[in-house]
Parts: sequence; structure tokens; C-alpha cells
Amino acid sequence: MKLCEKEKCTGCRACENSCPKDAIKMVFTDELKTVPHIDSSKCAECGLCKKSCPVLNESKFVEPISCLAAWTLDSHDKETCASGGIATALYRSVLKHGGVVYGCDYDNELKPIIRRSENVNDLEKFKTSKYVQSSTERTYIEVKKDLTSGCTVLYVGTPCQIDGLNHFLNKKYENLFTVDIICHGVSPYRYLQDYILSLGLKKNVTYATFRGKNDYCLSLYEKNDLFWVRASEDDYYLNSFLKGITFRDNCYNCRYAGKERISDLTIGDFWGINRKKLKKAYDGKVSVILVNSEAGRKLLDMSEDMLYTEERLLDEALRYNEQLNHPMAVHSDRCAFLKNLNKGVYRALKSTKTGRMISKRRIKNALKRVILYKNIAR
Repeated sequence: MKLCEKEKCTGCRACENSCPKDAIKMVFTDELKTVPHIDSSKCAECGLCKKSCPVLNESKFVEPISCLAAWTLDSHDKETCASGGIATALYRSVLKHGGVVYGCDYDNELKPIIRRSENVNDLEKFKTSKYVQSSTERTYIEVKKDLTSGCTVLYVGTPCQIDGLNHFLNKKYENLFTVDIICHGVSPYRYLQDYILSLGLKKNVTYATFRGKNDYCLSLYEKNDLFWVRASEDDYYLNSFLKGITFRDNCYNCRYAGKERISDLTIGDFWGINRKKLKKAYDGKVSVILVNSEAGRKLLDMSEDMLYTEERLLDEALRYNEQLNHPMAVHSDRCAFLKNLNKGVYRALKSTKTGRMISKRRIKNALKRVILYKNIAR
């Protein structure tokens, strides 16, 4: 049995979830991205893995029905969410109505995983953008069990993860709501793990954020205690991610980076919105919501007491959100990064032109601090 080419694989794990013989496991490539491997001694040649693969099968794309500007009405979520707090509001709504939600959290090894929850207290962990690829684990199987039992399910993930779920289920469920996040690309989770390990920190990192209270900073936590922060312009990992140097290779040819969508709702930052034309004055973070199905409309109706929304033109959202038009281009530093990856993620990031510029800036800033200290000491 042969699956899709490694270069095209998104790592959604639909094939692994679909295998009745547990013959498929995820393994690491030389670039440290995860791809499926079939144990031929266990494989029954049933073909379910190929039938569930979004790369090998046609996906159903639709144009958005409407476009909304939106933000949460919860004051705490406004401060702590990466953007307008839409995903958190939707989670709260589904839980309020007795359903279950699937969102992204870190495990004990700082690996981002999609996991199931029925507890509103988990939503703090699901918040903020995680600039690293999450793993769907065995959640597609869990979702199917929830759906067949009649439970309302909300699943939030990247477009390729949602499409993997759609292909795994292979049918429409009225009690399933899917939400994809406008995705710029994802870096293999081993990059973040190895990078943080290379920092030589004395505390145990249990959580990392990139947006929220410390916007566009790599912020590291031990449990609930923030103990390390570095702005993107001075951080090798975050700066390189934002420039698209460290993505999985399939991200540079992403078929989901366009106007047509595969989920019920699409959410993300509403870049470039004309605030002067908002019907309600607001200076906080504003999200875009693309409503792609009647199920998406139903989910928003369920959440109307938790969100402010107003209609906007789709063209306004497309104008400044590149990933609704095309995938990220391959950065000129990518070759140098991959060439030096065998030396470790930290050294590979420093070896690029971007990395060298960061090093020079950090040295320059350090010298300025020394001079300032000496002048104060006088």
C-alpha cells in the first residue's frame, strides 16, 4: 500500500486514524516533519488509508456565503486571545449547549495536540495562536464516536486538519461544526521543542505563546508563571516562522490558501479593516469570519450573545490577508536552514541571513545597554 508523496503530505493523520489494523504510525523525515509509515506486516491492503487521504482524493471547496467583522464580548477574552476571540466564544457556546469541543493544547513534552474537552476551564489552554504544527492524534476517531452518539461537536483546526477530518468521516453530520483558522503555514513541532531546549533555561517550559498579552513575542511559561519573553525581531524561531523559513514543504503549495474554503466557518485576523466604517466604534482586535455553510450560520446564531458581528465585503478581507489568495512563497533563507538542520534547529536558524541579522542586532542592543549602565554608574 502506498500513500501520498511525502512532499505533499500535510500530516493530518487521517490515514492513521482510518486504519483498522493499527498498521500506520507517524515517523520523522530528515526535515523533522511527521509523515505516515505503513507496517507491511500488519497491513490488510483494505485501502481505507488511501480513501481517507485529502491529498489523494477530491475535496469539496465552497465560496463564502458572507463575510463578517467580529470580536468577543467577553472582557477577559479580549485581553488574552490572539485576535478577536472568536474560537473561544464558539467553544463557550457549544459547551453551553451541552456539546463537546476539540482545540489545541500542549502535552507534557510541549507538543501541540488537538484534544477533546467538555470543560470550560480548558479554554484558557486552547487560546492564542501556536506557531507550530499541532497533531490531531486519534481525535478523528473520537469525533466519530461523539457524532454517532448524537453529541454536538465543534472541531477547530488548520484547513488541512479539517479536510482530513472530512475525508475520514466521509459523510455529512448535522451535529458537527468545523472551523478552520486562516493559516500562513506550520513548522514541525520538533523545531519548537529543540529550539527551547537549546536556550538552556533552568525552568521547565510547560506552555508557549506567540500572540495575546505579549503580541508577537515568544513567551514561555512554567505552569501559569510567565518567566521568559523575547520579541519577534530578536528571536530566531519566531522571526523565522513569520518570514516563512521553517514551514513544512507542503505549505508552500497549500491548496487551502485561497478564497474557497472547506469548513463551516473560517476565522482569522481582519488585516487592513477600515475601522472608520465600522458601525460600532472599536479599537480592540478585530477578527474576520467567513461563513461558508448553513451550519456555519447556525453556529453563529447559537453564539450571538457572545459575539459582536457586522457584515463586511469579502474583497476587504481578501485584500490584506495573503493566505486567502495564495500560499506563502519559499523564503531565500530556507535552503541554508535545511542545509544546517543536522546541526540542530538553533544553529540552523542562526546560520541563515535572517539569523545573522538578528545576532548583529542583539549584540548591538547589548552594547547599548552596557554603555547606558556605565553612564548611569558614573
